[in-house]
Amino acid sequence: MSRAYRVCVRETQSHIIHAEDHVHTQLEVLAVLPPEQMAELLAGALERRGFQREGTRLSRKQNGVTIAVETTTATVKVAAEASEETTIQAERSNLAYDDAGPHAKVVRENLKKQLEKDITRTVGEKTAHLQAKVTHHLEAELNNVRQELDQVVHSVTVEALKCKAAQMGRIKEITEDPQARSLTIVVEV
Repeated sequence: MSRAYRVCVRETQSHIIHAEDHVHTQLEVLAVLPPEQMAELLAGALERRGFQREGTRLSRKQNGVTIAVETTTATVKVAAEASEETTIQAERSNLAYDDAGPHAKVVRENLKKQLEKDITRTVGEKTAHLQAKVTHHLEAELNNVRQELDQVVHSVTVEALKCKAAQMGRIKEITEDPQARSLTIVVEV
């Protein structure tokens, strides 16, 4: 009568998983002045809000979200990313007819292949979980970003209208209601 031997294979692997998500949008900046002047007004408004300038691109990172604005095209990219290190342990066992012979070797190789598949699947699941977390975080921050960028566009439009009015003649009166987001400029031509 033959004896069965239990063959056990354990594997521990460390992985760094990475996830990112982003959204692109366009600011609706009215072309009140020539494009270069509008881009400069937009850059100034963003700098006053803590954005760092890199040529015509301004960016800021807050709450794990990076906001980047290309001032010449008024294009916005809002991105979130995360990385984490994870250690995955897996174990598989099966029976073999010998403890160190050819059958045990075949069983051990099959178990290693199964473990590799298990670890790959687990890494995929953890990556998907991190991706969902990053996407949720981005979605949560988008409303605040949208409100802030709307305020920036409004202030740029107000500045551009004031500049344009000054070019047309002498400004006699400016009435601004920030809550109603209205602006009245009386110009003497």
